[in-house]
Amino acid sequence: MAIEVSRRQFLGAGAAAGLGAMLPRGVRAQGKTLVVATFPGTWNEAHRNLLAPYFKKRTGASVTQSIQLATEQLAKLEAAKGGRPPFDVAILDEPQVLDAAKQGLIAEYPAAKSPNYKDLFPVYQDKWGPKISLQVIGIGYNPNKIKTPPTSYDDLLSPAYKGRVGLTALNSQLGMAFLAELNRIKGGNEGDFDPGFAALKAMLPNVGAVAANLGAYATLWQQEQVDIAPYNFNFVQTLKAKGVPVEFVVPQTGLVGWTTSLHLTTNAVEPDLAVQYIDSHLAADMQSEMEKPPYDIIPTNSKVPLAGAITSTVAKTPADLSKIRGFDWTKINPQRTALIERFNREIRM
Repeated sequence: MAIEVSRRQFLGAGAAAGLGAMLPRGVRAQGKTLVVATFPGTWNEAHRNLLAPYFKKRTGASVTQSIQLATEQLAKLEAAKGGRPPFDVAILDEPQVLDAAKQGLIAEYPAAKSPNYKDLFPVYQDKWGPKISLQVIGIGYNPNKIKTPPTSYDDLLSPAYKGRVGLTALNSQLGMAFLAELNRIKGGNEGDFDPGFAALKAMLPNVGAVAANLGAYATLWQQEQVDIAPYNFNFVQTLKAKGVPVEFVVPQTGLVGWTTSLHLTTNAVEPDLAVQYIDSHLAADMQSEMEKPPYDIIPTNSKVPLAGAITSTVAKTPADLSKIRGFDWTKINPQRTALIERFNREIRM
């Protein structure tokens, strides 16, 4: 209840008045609707419950969400290329940004029209669109079923978890990143994924379900169909807030992650509103609110200190965040289709 009261206060007249003072004359768009893409799970909930009302207070415009994975967004933008895009704002993970820019599906971000852009740490500023968070993955597990917390991804091979391990398909960023990390741990590299697939095959007797996307993955956890699996930190936090028995641990091999960013699509119908929407996500008060439970989204605005579960589990300082390993997506991206097909043939079946 305290969280809900906090949100109502946050979205109330005080916030509206403060933001209204920032706006140049003529920006408000009462009665207009902006179509934006968002990811399933934590992201669409945070964007619906926090960002959309914040944006409406700021501009007078409403938001219609298009909930889909980054790969699905790229496919739809490609299909509409040269005409009207299906949404004006895209949300993409790090690897898809490379493809979207190369294919001309996103426009360069007009930072001069975005007052909050300058407050981002330089590493999160990008000409194709600002980075709104760093997503990290470790191991999620059900503490009611697993009394001794797992310590490594090798624990997913334990006979004790036969039929209780969960995975996501490789069209999700979680699935692809987990494969890349497992492959690295087992001695592979971006040019050789055989060790990663061998490890997944060894895990098959324990795999109880492979979710098509993160929304379906959350349902598996809520219905307690899986007890242990690779998972995003903030997605675990969102489920915990709903009363789902799940905890997050950092494996001995450390955290890996990637950035998530917002983008103005090429030929956007409402480009000015789209920039206002993206800029709203960059605001210090918005990122501070998203950092709180139940979302625990890692902020990128330099004015927002790390707090809460982020500091006890992921990183205490921005310098700690910089130590989280990433991947060379320029080498992995060209193989993505082949890797997905191989996963579907050898693992998902």
